[in-house]
Amino acid sequence: MKKFLPLMLSTCLIFGGGVEAKKLPPPVLTAEFEQMDFMQLYPTYSWEPLPLTQFYQVQVVKVSTNTIVRELFNTEALDRMTDWTPFTEPGEYYWQVRVVNKSHNPLSDWSDKKFFTVTAPVKFAVLGDSISHGGANYIPAGQLSCQWETYCDVPIKNLARSGDTTQQMLDRFDSDVLPFKPQVLVIMAGVNDIRLGMKSDAVIKNLEAIRDKCLANDMTPVFCTVTSMNPEIMNLRGIPLTDDDWREAREQINFWIMRTPYFIDVAKDLTDDFGYLRAELTPDGLHPALRGKKIMGELIGDYLKKNF
Repeated sequence: MKKFLPLMLSTCLIFGGGVEAKKLPPPVLTAEFEQMDFMQLYPTYSWEPLPLTQFYQVQVVKVSTNTIVRELFNTEALDRMTDWTPFTEPGEYYWQVRVVNKSHNPLSDWSDKKFFTVTAPVKFAVLGDSISHGGANYIPAGQLSCQWETYCDVPIKNLARSGDTTQQMLDRFDSDVLPFKPQVLVIMAGVNDIRLGMKSDAVIKNLEAIRDKCLANDMTPVFCTVTSMNPEIMNLRGIPLTDDDWREAREQINFWIMRTPYFIDVAKDLTDDFGYLRAELTPDGLHPALRGKKIMGELIGDYLKKNF
């Protein structure tokens, strides 16, 4: 009988079969929004998962109106959830998490509240993909240690969204960038395009359109060179790479970037002698990890301080 008890407990906790509500301790929150200069536009909430649990509920409340603005249930992982609805309305908010069963009935009390503030306008912001959003599979994007913005000496608003191509950044420019009216917009884009086989001409056309939107709205665009990839490591981690000519496309895009009035060559120090993302700087072949993010953040911070 004893050997069946752990299985019975697991079944109860995951599927809610007979476990009374609020018998588990509340989760401990691990996202570090309150330590960031600015809140992420697309936050990734994270927590320490409890043993033998699977389902969690995230709630976000706007303080001034005591209004619930988010009710989310995790599907991404046991320890995190990315909010794909952008926070563009200024104000103070708090978030909390609790354990639930498959039917969304609570199995714990709410965690401690953690607060964050959305502010606008800002002087500096970055439009990008997961490399700027923060994290990857190995760490949630709401933690400081794998965000290059952490190592940037100037406060910079994170408007990045994981998975984005240049077309997606262009499509959301008006809704996601304009509310914050940045004076300077850092643009770190293109790696997902070349990974998925988009031709360099199309990527450059999108970057030109983003530049034109910046100029039309009194923003100075600062382009970052497209970082390289490491196909061998990507293959081991199951990350698709659909174009064998991606290096040529990357070179053409970076040639265009380095002819713009304001650019930062963030890729140079991350690239090995063979043109690949340095193996010691990446766990998955696509995302620079802590050391790589530190290199990027320091370069970007030094450039912005010098030029703006």
